[in-house]
Amino acid sequence: MATSMNKMSSYASGSMNDYADRNQHNLSMRPGSTRPSGRFAPPIQNPAHAEPWDQISDEHRSEINDCFALFDMNKDEALDFSEFRYALQALGFSSIPRSDLINTFKSAAHPRPNWTPLPSVPNQPPPSATPGVVDLRLPREAFQAIAARYVAARDPREELLKTFALFDKGGKGVITVDDLRTVVKELGEDVPDAELASMIEQFDVEGKGGVSREEFLGIFLDR
Repeated sequence: MATSMNKMSSYASGSMNDYADRNQHNLSMRPGSTRPSGRFAPPIQNPAHAEPWDQISDEHRSEINDCFALFDMNKDEALDFSEFRYALQALGFSSIPRSDLINTFKSAAHPRPNWTPLPSVPNQPPPSATPGVVDLRLPREAFQAIAARYVAARDPREELLKTFALFDKGGKGVITVDDLRTVVKELGEDVPDAELASMIEQFDVEGKGGVSREEFLGIFLDR
């Protein structure tokens, strides 16, 4: 059973990587160094006393770093607000209210280099003595901390259900041998049909010919 579970986890992670490649600006997945790799890596032992960056998997860290590199358009190791917003959207956080994004950005950003207040103009309101959002830049470390906080707070079922939908071709509500065969081919692997059938049978506890959403979640969340 452990072998089947590890393979299913590998295909699930690979499928989500492929999903990111096709739908999130072709982000590359680079290996990390300290945490177990994989989107479904287990949490650390005592997350209440750890920084969000230490709670997430190496794969998520790589995604965050890749997003930063992609949207740091002028390669100055900092993001303006628009770059920050689009980077979070690429990571899957597209529903955060704009006001929350602005407050989060302002709390961690710094004035851009050489920023100075605008000169006064007669008959116009005095210029602000502090930089506005457009004058702020968010360094890499701050973006890592913010993005990691969002990732660490995300319900793991959300990503698993996205993965299930990628496996479940046609939205049948179950993953069949044909579905799994399609996924492994998309990932460039050659797996005998007998092995694919064995994997489905291992987790299809009701013998209905496929793995349901509940069974799929159980593969990853009940271990």
